[in-house]
Amino acid sequence: MVFWLKVKLINMERKDWAYILLLFSVTGFFAYFFFTTVAWSQIKVVDADTIILNGEKIRLYGIDAPETEQNCYVNKEAWPCGKQATEYLKKLLEEAPIPSLLCEISSHDRYGRSIGVCYIGDKNINRDLVENGWALAYREYSRDYIQNEKLASKRKIGIWQGDFVEPWKWRRGVRTKETKKIGCQIKGNISSNGEKIYHLPNSKNYLKTKISSSKGERWFCSEKEAQALGWRKPKINN
Repeated sequence: MVFWLKVKLINMERKDWAYILLLFSVTGFFAYFFFTTVAWSQIKVVDADTIILNGEKIRLYGIDAPETEQNCYVNKEAWPCGKQATEYLKKLLEEAPIPSLLCEISSHDRYGRSIGVCYIGDKNINRDLVENGWALAYREYSRDYIQNEKLASKRKIGIWQGDFVEPWKWRRGVRTKETKKIGCQIKGNISSNGEKIYHLPNSKNYLKTKISSSKGERWFCSEKEAQALGWRKPKINN
């Protein structure tokens, strides 16, 4: 059988070889199309720093992007920077010249997510998101992308075109930068014994007074507003 096959191949004409080469080329193209399409169908963007690849949730290492529902502010106007950051990552993946995604997993977090750096070809996706202003360097866990963040800040692109709350603070309920921008600078603090006291910017302890929305504390735009909602001035202007 092997001998017969060798004889047949030797005796084939040039046009027969051309047909075989064409067949392999067409077959290879469809195989490439099929496998790359399947690979892309298994990639899901959760938000701008989290993806699901083949069923595995991967948190991009060393960066923190705005939450999908988070807003930023430009000229006092809110804009959905979290959604736009997510869309940026989706577009980055969809428009990649080579439909291949490689993620190097380094560890796992307490939520069971894989932590890693992902690449399209030789492009570091983590770095790209920070450098284009759609994520911040997550200094608590890494200092890899600080210079890329500084570059984005200098260029005023992505979330750097206006005001925003850092994502790690936003997840804890902080919504301060946008309120300060529009003039709401009065701190509504609740003391250890439950008293509601507001502090003006010129108060002695204003800077060291922290606002925790989870405790019911908040910002006010005027003394009248604070008083109407049950807050009072300090008995002594501290």
